[in-house]
Amino acid sequence: MPHAVPTTRRIKEGDIIILDFGCKYKGYCSDMTRTVFINYVEDEYKEVYDLVLKNNETTIKNLKEGANLKLLSKAISDDLKQNGHVAMHAPGHGVGMDIHEMPLFNSNVDHIVKANTVLTVEPGVYVTGNFGVRIEDTVLINKNESIPLTKSSKDYTIIRS
Repeated sequence: MPHAVPTTRRIKEGDIIILDFGCKYKGYCSDMTRTVFINYVEDEYKEVYDLVLKNNETTIKNLKEGANLKLLSKAISDDLKQNGHVAMHAPGHGVGMDIHEMPLFNSNVDHIVKANTVLTVEPGVYVTGNFGVRIEDTVLINKNESIPLTKSSKDYTIIRS
């Protein structure tokens, strides 16, 4: 499930946890997601994590003024599908005074990105009934590139219990 539902289940060794959070500063929102591991990383988790990370980094690299969000969204969806997964969650959205603003990454709607737009890049894979991985960064678009505003590491993060 892309968005968790609280339960009384305790975290245990071998779990994978998606942490999605942000803050507001002078009325503007931020958004960031990291996936962490409890004590160790299962090989199956590594494979999915690396796929999601590749899509996150490739999309950030290809985002700049004039980029088409429909094409970027389709590239993510196609890569996930080639690797046996289905995109179940939008791979990004605008961020500003509200946490979710236009433009939205959408494989059905052309949207050409303008300079000075703030977007999230958040590809994810969710293995129904088992686990999920999402890596989300907030980026500022300029003429020639996107500038990551999120500074947190995207290496495997292992929390020792």
